Amino acid sequence: MTKIISPVLVLDASAFFITFPVTGKMMTVPGVISELKDLKSKARFEVLLSMGLVVSEPGQESLTIVKNASKKSGDVSVLSHTDIEVIALALEIHGTICSDDFALQNTAQHLNIQIHPLIQKKAEVRRWKFRCSGCGKYYDSLPVDLTCPICGLKVKRKNK
Repeated sequence: MTKIISPVLVLDASAFFITFPVTGKMMTVPGVISELKDLKSKARFEVLLSMGLVVSEPGQESLTIVKNASKKSGDVSVLSHTDIEVIALALEIHGTICSDDFALQNTAQHLNIQIHPLIQKKAEVRRWKFRCSGCGKYYDSLPVDLTCPICGLKVKRKNK
């Protein structure tokens, strides 16, 4: 197993569900902690906290940048608020994100944020298209209310 060495590692929830060797400064956001439900992940959090893990919230400007990037990348509909916070924190501190979440990785890569996948392979950078499930019309961006303005049915994300 390769030891992860970076100036600052920003940990997503997936980093608490497995054990991997870490050195250096580590950070996460409060939302990640609330996602830790089982004893193993909570224990991993406590261990990393004792090793210097810092819990911090990103600023509003970084959150806005990430939300806009997730709209452009097409990941906005599948990213949680916590995912957006993790990316925003990494953006602010020029950190490396440790995560296996493909949508999170994709948006981060659109912002030139370094990614370190934990178990799975690194996600390829994608730009999604959106297609109405009813009339089949393609859109370059996801409609605000997730419905097609032509037929009123749900618009879905497609890999194109």
